[in-house]
Amino acid sequence: MLKFFFFNAVHLSGTKYGCGVGGCGACTVMISTYDPVTKQIQHRPANSCLFPICSLHGAAVTTVEEVGSIKPRIHTIQERLAKCNGSQCGFCTPGKVMSIYALLRNHAEPSMEKIIAALDGRFQTVNCKKYNKGINIHSGLCNTEEFPPVDPTQEFIFPPELIVGLIDFWLVIGAACCLAQLRDILMKAVPKLAEEKTKIYQAFLQHLRTLAGEQMRSMAVCIQHRNIEMFLSCSTFDYRLNRLQFSPTDGKRQILLNDQFLAGCEHADLKAKEVIVSVLIPYSMKDDFISAFRQAESQKNALSIVNSGMRILFSPGTDTIVDLSILYGGIGSTILSARKSCEKLIGRQWNDQMLNEACRLVLEEIFLPPSALGRKVEYRRTLLVSFLFRFYLEVLHGLNQMVRTGQELHTHISVQAMSALGMLQSGIAQGVQIYQLSQTIHTPGQPPQDPVGRPIMHQSGIKHTTGEEVYIDDIRPVDGELSLALVTNIKAHTKIMSINASEALQVPGVVDVVTARDVPGENGKDEQAYAEDKVVCVGQIICAVVAVKIVYEDLEPILTIEVTICLLFNNRFRILELEYLLDHRREDKEMDVYVSTQHATDVQEFVASALNLQYNKIMCHMKCVGGAFGGKITKPLLFAVIAAVAANKTGHAVCFALERNMDMLITGRWHPFFGKYKVGFMNDGRIRAADFQCYINGGCTKDEFESVSPSLIPLIGQCIYILNLLVRGHACKTNLPSNTAFRGFEFPQAGLFVETCIVAVATQTDLPHEKVREINMYKRVNLTSFKEKFDAENLWKCWEECLDKPDYYSKKKGIAIIPMKFSVGFNATYFHQVTSSNQSLVHIYIDGSVLVTHGGIELGQGIHTKMSHRELKIPLSYIHLCETSTTTVTSGKYTAGSTGTEINARAVQDVCQILWKHLDPIQRDNPNGKWEDWISEGHKQSTSLSATGYFKGYVTNMNQDTEKGHAFPYFRFGVSCSENIGTDIVMDACFTINPAIDIGQIEGAFIQGVGLYTLEEIFFSPEGEQLTLGPDTYKIPAICDIPEQFCVYLLPNSCNSIAIYSSKGVGEARFFLGSSVFFAIQDAVAAARKERGLPMDFTPNSPLTVERICMACDDVFTEMVRLFSSLL
Repeated sequence: MLKFFFFNAVHLSGTKYGCGVGGCGACTVMISTYDPVTKQIQHRPANSCLFPICSLHGAAVTTVEEVGSIKPRIHTIQERLAKCNGSQCGFCTPGKVMSIYALLRNHAEPSMEKIIAALDGRFQTVNCKKYNKGINIHSGLCNTEEFPPVDPTQEFIFPPELIVGLIDFWLVIGAACCLAQLRDILMKAVPKLAEEKTKIYQAFLQHLRTLAGEQMRSMAVCIQHRNIEMFLSCSTFDYRLNRLQFSPTDGKRQILLNDQFLAGCEHADLKAKEVIVSVLIPYSMKDDFISAFRQAESQKNALSIVNSGMRILFSPGTDTIVDLSILYGGIGSTILSARKSCEKLIGRQWNDQMLNEACRLVLEEIFLPPSALGRKVEYRRTLLVSFLFRFYLEVLHGLNQMVRTGQELHTHISVQAMSALGMLQSGIAQGVQIYQLSQTIHTPGQPPQDPVGRPIMHQSGIKHTTGEEVYIDDIRPVDGELSLALVTNIKAHTKIMSINASEALQVPGVVDVVTARDVPGENGKDEQAYAEDKVVCVGQIICAVVAVKIVYEDLEPILTIEVTICLLFNNRFRILELEYLLDHRREDKEMDVYVSTQHATDVQEFVASALNLQYNKIMCHMKCVGGAFGGKITKPLLFAVIAAVAANKTGHAVCFALERNMDMLITGRWHPFFGKYKVGFMNDGRIRAADFQCYINGGCTKDEFESVSPSLIPLIGQCIYILNLLVRGHACKTNLPSNTAFRGFEFPQAGLFVETCIVAVATQTDLPHEKVREINMYKRVNLTSFKEKFDAENLWKCWEECLDKPDYYSKKKGIAIIPMKFSVGFNATYFHQVTSSNQSLVHIYIDGSVLVTHGGIELGQGIHTKMSHRELKIPLSYIHLCETSTTTVTSGKYTAGSTGTEINARAVQDVCQILWKHLDPIQRDNPNGKWEDWISEGHKQSTSLSATGYFKGYVTNMNQDTEKGHAFPYFRFGVSCSENIGTDIVMDACFTINPAIDIGQIEGAFIQGVGLYTLEEIFFSPEGEQLTLGPDTYKIPAICDIPEQFCVYLLPNSCNSIAIYSSKGVGEARFFLGSSVFFAIQDAVAAARKERGLPMDFTPNSPLTVERICMACDDVFTEMVRLFSSLL
């Protein structure tokens, strides 16, 4: 594929590899080809991970390196994206640059709709921080970008099958036409034709808006795309399919896209020596109505759960059905036609009685068994009749519009029914970010070189946009380097009887097979690096390399917490950068380990223990990580051991990279959570007592559960003060891949559980939800349930501000406001300690330049950018931050829990103050000198210009036996209010070190939380095999999921006396605020249920997907499906 050609043959690493299936957009490049119809060069974005090199004949390929780089120049797109802080970890940013670059090459002044279309479906943006900025940055390029003229003489000869055009009464689609070309042609053609002729084309355009991402639309040939095949077949009477037969005596022939074509009849199918030339789609007629529908897990770039095409033809001037076609996709392995139902409805009038009969007939004819592939059987059956109802309304509305003045309407449509005809399209996202200026809250008269409190650009921002940031995956291979592949378990719970590697060793290129027997020392700790006697989940690593025969003995697996319990959470991490390691053995048994991790010291410890070596022999290197969020703490330890053992056995450097499906299978996920509660409350909503029981699915090993459980119980109270509270946590061991901690450290699960309890109390007392929250929230100075004293003043300020900003009390339904009290770090001093002696290391060189190293790892959170340059009082250009390495900083702790910046900045602050003490006598002797003068003089006087710094960590003293004490350093408060199109967030983080980065963290964490609570869902087979293993089956938020109104306010004068410069960590805390969208949806569902007189005490599970929303509404269609199913 093109991506690997760039890296291996051309040595270009700017294009990144994320998913391998065209779902993330990180690998986007621009393909330029000549269009003989328009006589112009067309520039299209493409997924290089899927693009065969052999298909590039006559095409030019542009990568991010050609757009711009640091050395010669950077492009305007790259510059604006970087300076406006439009990147986070930067792994996906080159793909984003290329998407916009390709757009601007085709459209010098694109509309906002085109900009959003260019970025939609790009799932890598889910964790990025500047959502609104990402769109607004690019919108500013519309009138400023100039491109070199294209020489029209440099033309290639292209086949005529690329042509799309209108001929007589037909739209002719060439077989080589891509979806984006078809969309552009239709958008130009529709305004030129009479409206009655374009019904089919308008339906086509509506379908194309949500189909795939722009890279797919630009490259996928529409004739062979399965979604378009479904659409083309929705009107089986008028389509003609032209096919060219190679035999010169037969020529061309046309076949109808009718039931015989769908059934695959021989005379209506493609023959061995035929190729498709074109498709002819006729104009629609006055009495013709055509619609297409699709429902997917997310708005864009998602496979349909069910899709449908429907067409009806009436007798002229009447509502009598002459012809009807109803087709469904997503129900079986092929497109299904409700032909029998349609035949029975011909001659009927288009009214409510016909609709009821049609629904019954369709449910009878389109059968979906309970064990159908794809799950969601009841929901999919509901969609069958829901689509039919929507089509009924559309047609009825069209018929009524055709009625002349004075004539009677065919059937009146109620206002409530009319609301179903609205097109739900995302608008252009706009936002506000408000914070205090640095000079008003930090040091008065702050010098210009002091970056604290200023929105300084991310230190690696330019390198992110040019693709020059070097991740582990970008390291060039060394001589003799070997690649390593994993052999994983295929059953949930088995004994290993034997491992036969003979066939693998006979395969050309295979050097060796590595198993547990090759581990000189400790084979992992809680979890084995290589399985030995027994495997406990699907995906557990058994050995390395390929084609190994393994004989198993089956054991009974345990897959869920309880057979009868539905899980509250079942999600995994969304990390774009795949696990990638390089272990390089050197002399004296030394080993360099390059790994994408959040904890270099643990990698060093595990590798040394596995190889039975001293720690000083293992050098772990980490420059930057392409996203982590807690998912790269424990699992990389095992991967490092696996690669290190292989390197030790073979004597060669070993490269180890996971493919996306393998990465999703074995790298862990959130702990699935189930909660039970008993609550005693008063009529005014005041909660007097609560009994909470929490069950957490830990998977097959403990992983981080021993850290998660002690943190979960103190945090479960959230902002609610409950005088009599009993909390019990239960760890459940199952035969599923081991779960691990993620952003929020189980607080998102616990917080949603408690807020669900609040909603239940509000429902029982018939009180507004916000009133129940207010009456139970902590008041000013309080004690937590574990007797830690804190001041809730900022919580109430955030609450009142957030009620005021969106004018909360004027809204009626579909709105929710959620408060948050979140702790920083861990309830143990040990984890806040940077290192034992070498937390930070600073060298000042004779030219005045400064090298800073510390124990924190750059994960995209801007830790290097935030390191305190204030202390040295020199410009940022003088300072360079080097990689994180165990050779410079020993015994470091996790970069996690939103503490990375705080504790490492303290260490850097300490070392800078030490160096200033060394330079103080020199400065006093020459007060008017420059920095360079002082350093030069210090060198002459043999003054130490190198030092180490230390920060012991925040002191906590939680007593686990008495369950009392000072558990956390401090708390962060925030409130989020969400409604159907907008979100307002207020945070008590006024004294931010870098407001641009921190507000981006708030926005990104919120959207990530929206995905957790409303989109992301994992499914397992009854045998314990994970079924969601890539972006095509596991959906995360994209640009289309950003609130149209997205406002973030940093509470003025919210000081934190504990952290450096009064700042507060923001990364994790804001994640939970995405639950406000969950509860806003729940409020809307409750309003719908109330209209039908249904009980209001329902409890939806998370994630609240489109399926769960539909089934919770319990409308006439879900009732119809249940009734029909009971009769089967």
